Amino acid sequence: MSLSLGLGGGLVLPQPIPREAIRRYGRALRFSGEELADFVEIVACIDDFWVATEQRKQTDAAVRAARGMSRQR
Repeated sequence: MSLSLGLGGGLVLPQPIPREAIRRYGRALRFSGEELADFVEIVACIDDFWVATEQRKQTDAAVRAARGMSRQR
């Protein structure tokens, strides 16, 4: 996802790893059946948490920067 910041540029936020990519990687590690499903679920949960945390950090930083710029005017 990307957010336009007008003349200040933009912000590209991290996106989750596609589940199929995680599944392919799990298969490459020779997981199958329920092990593969568990692997995908665990990695996806960790990734979802990381993405949400990073998006929040970057969005908060962009808001702080925008507020700082508006105060300088």
